[in-house]
Amino acid sequence: MKTENSAQLIILLVFLVISSSLVRKGRSDPLAKTLQPRQRIRPLTLEWLDPLMAIVVVGPVLLHELNLSAWHLLAGLVGISLGMPIGLLRSRVQFVRGVPMSKSVVLTRSRAEYSLVILLAVLRSAEGTIRQSHSTMITLLLAALLSLPVGESITRSVSLTSKYQTSVSESPIHGLSA
Repeated sequence: MKTENSAQLIILLVFLVISSSLVRKGRSDPLAKTLQPRQRIRPLTLEWLDPLMAIVVVGPVLLHELNLSAWHLLAGLVGISLGMPIGLLRSRVQFVRGVPMSKSVVLTRSRAEYSLVILLAVLRSAEGTIRQSHSTMITLLLAALLSLPVGESITRSVSLTSKYQTSVSESPIHGLSA
């Protein structure tokens, strides 16, 4: 278990370094100076790191829960299914436009973003307490709750990428930026 935690820590540190670099890239984009309040530029690569990190953070606990029984697997699928419309909604609310020159997207900041991060942190910190519980209903709930942010994150990234591609292909300067 310690090796697994060490690997997770190393992956998280690598993620933080890469994310920090990508956030700086978005902030240094010349277009960033002309954005409306609450908007930011995020490279698409950063958007795809988000679901990977959701899997790294909750993956080991989720895998344990999904292996307990077929009911836990079903609860995990329900959680993913509930996360998908949330991801679609978040991408619809957040997306402003694509920036083809830097393969980035302009997003509007959202309270939902911060709420999801807090939820992930709470779930991760509550893992030990919930895992000690022998109640099947609680572990089924845990499986659903842990899989929800994974479904949300993947769906949001897919949707934002699709919106980016549509935005770029509809752009009148698309031929100039390729």
